[in-house]
Amino acid sequence: MTARFLACCLGALAVSTACGGTATGPSPAGPLRVTIQANPTFAPSPDVAMFSGRVDNVGTATIELTFPSTCQVLPYFVDARTGQQVSPRGGGFACATVITHASLRPGEWLPVAITVKSGDVAVPGFIVLPAGDYRLYARLEDSTYRVQSEPLAFSLR
Repeated sequence: MTARFLACCLGALAVSTACGGTATGPSPAGPLRVTIQANPTFAPSPDVAMFSGRVDNVGTATIELTFPSTCQVLPYFVDARTGQQVSPRGGGFACATVITHASLRPGEWLPVAITVKSGDVAVPGFIVLPAGDYRLYARLEDSTYRVQSEPLAFSLR
């Protein structure tokens, strides 16, 4: 299985998000950059936010990534009012505890997809958070490169 196919499947499975905001800048972490941006045109309603992002190899050499689970890139949410990290309804993310690998040649990237829905009960296929104002960042869960995106502000109604 190619790293890109595996990343697409895992990214789509692990994440879905809400609206608002603009593209974020890269983390200053050597050869890798994580970015995230809102996709408001695809969000079906004000209670759903959708985001896309990527992990880019901006260096000149192939990067070998090793992950402690099937979750390669995870979203993190911070309550904009309190500054506290928020867990999605139903807990966190279900990741198989198996070591996975990806290889990124210069210019290659791993996709990230996040869909968030407001609510009080977990809904399959969505990350569910109470209505409110948040900051989202995505973090590469590699054992060597702990790179994350800049935070992106968004609201759920």
